[in-house]
Amino acid sequence: MMVNPKRNLILNAAYTQFSQYGYRKTSMEDIAKGLGISRASLYSYFNNKDEIFCNVSQMLHDRALAEAGEWLQGQHSTEDLLSRLTAALLARHGPFHDAVVTSAHGAELFDEYGRLCRDIVFDSHTQFQHMLATMLKSADRLGEIDLKEAKLSVSDAAELLNLSAAGLKRGADKPVTFRDRIGNFAAVFLVGLGYSR
Repeated sequence: MMVNPKRNLILNAAYTQFSQYGYRKTSMEDIAKGLGISRASLYSYFNNKDEIFCNVSQMLHDRALAEAGEWLQGQHSTEDLLSRLTAALLARHGPFHDAVVTSAHGAELFDEYGRLCRDIVFDSHTQFQHMLATMLKSADRLGEIDLKEAKLSVSDAAELLNLSAAGLKRGADKPVTFRDRIGNFAAVFLVGLGYSR
């Protein structure tokens, strides 16, 4: 799929506006002004603010999945399994947690995200869980973990990882808190699967 640079500029500018001013207080006019373009030009790319918000969400999910995939596929080959898993979980879940806790409008953005972007979230969740399953299957085949001994299927282990990582956002009021939780959780989870460095 061809990437339209102007469209990406709009989405990045809109993300900045939403983060700084919230969803409700951000208008199409604000986004256009932030880019130095006319509202008419903005409307030639997007029909309304809801559409922009959903496209910002899709952009963020695509970026998160791409980065997580690099870690899970071992493209950073100097890292061990625990480091790769931790980095992948943070790449997938961290940006959304960070956006909510670092913006004064985090709760509002989270509400709009749930209202407008459920399909995007579900698709991303499903893709990431499949990526986790692929990585776990490979680690099991290589003898790094033992799913049979842990009495877990690949899909069950991937689901537990994904859902637990998402749940660790709860009450983590700073990005560093979430990062620490993910690191500890990934270590405990892999040890439970027979992993040792």
